[in-house]
Amino acid sequence: MIKEPIRLPGWQSGSYCGHTSSWLPKRYFSPFGESNQTITPQTNFIFKPSITGWCSWHWFGFNINEEIILNQARLIARNRDIYPLDYILIDDGWCRLGDWLEPNRRKFPHGMKWLATEIKKLGLKPGIWIAPFFSEFASMLFRNRPELFIRGAKGRIIEGTKVGFFDFLNPLKRGILDLCNNNVQIYLKEVIDNIVEWGFELIKLDFLYANHFNPKFKNSEEPDRLLREFLLSIRNSYPQMYTLACGCPLKPALSAVDALRISDDINVPQLKYLWPFNSLIFSLRLKQLESNLDYRVTLSKFVNLDPDAFLCHKGHGLQPSQIVRLQNLVKQAGGLKFLGDDLTKLNKKEIEKFIKPLFN
Repeated sequence: MIKEPIRLPGWQSGSYCGHTSSWLPKRYFSPFGESNQTITPQTNFIFKPSITGWCSWHWFGFNINEEIILNQARLIARNRDIYPLDYILIDDGWCRLGDWLEPNRRKFPHGMKWLATEIKKLGLKPGIWIAPFFSEFASMLFRNRPELFIRGAKGRIIEGTKVGFFDFLNPLKRGILDLCNNNVQIYLKEVIDNIVEWGFELIKLDFLYANHFNPKFKNSEEPDRLLREFLLSIRNSYPQMYTLACGCPLKPALSAVDALRISDDINVPQLKYLWPFNSLIFSLRLKQLESNLDYRVTLSKFVNLDPDAFLCHKGHGLQPSQIVRLQNLVKQAGGLKFLGDDLTKLNKKEIEKFIKPLFN
């Protein structure tokens, strides 16, 4: 039985462990100056086993639709000896940020319940991504329910993208839902209930640090409590749902979710085929993953580690040695194993050299 406190290096799952450079985005650092905390997690908590799957984000980015998703699922279903995967994770791009109750009908004309059912017919499990605390200014939620959002001292709605270094370049401006507002909690419960009713069995929860940037908070105690209660509400209401937390403060997540991202996204899909920019970003993210895994390996006693997706297609600008390095890190993490390439584009050499050894 593990009873001694453990160290939590870095603040949130995407933080760079061991680095405090001012040029890094603000979202990597606690607004209260807290890092390298310690915690004694619950010792009677049993989290679910690690899982395998495919994620749409790393190759397709926002450019997804139901046919793209089903093409990948069908290929996996036909080739389970090559791709021993269980989950199909539909990442960002399936709806307007914040409007989680309704998909983009141009991309998903049959709706998400239909798509989840089709994935299950192939013998796979459907998963879906949401950023529960963010909403685009252009969303129906923001236009119709402005009272749900965090406001600053002068009553102006806090613009969530300002918490990042380069986020001012993002044309999709985002507000932050106020977890202190009971109506926000009612809305989020409706979102989760709806996702479960659609038939999804995995939910990826992203940008979970957002409420910590509410200016009303003077320390992490209250936002930590609110976040943990939100995560536990999903676990307690739907224990069958597999939960993956990303961009998540570490302290409230342990023993509250099944899996936790331990580093930043391994790539930027918008840089696909744009060498040398894609190669540079990947090199930096690979180095971060290697460092973070060294710091955070002890967290595996309380949560499945998610090192992010494995990639091997040449479109990412990767060297073979880097692919093998990523392969080794994913295996070393001992947690989630997700593929992120367009599997229809992988050749036999890439499959034999990189994919098969990942699962052996």
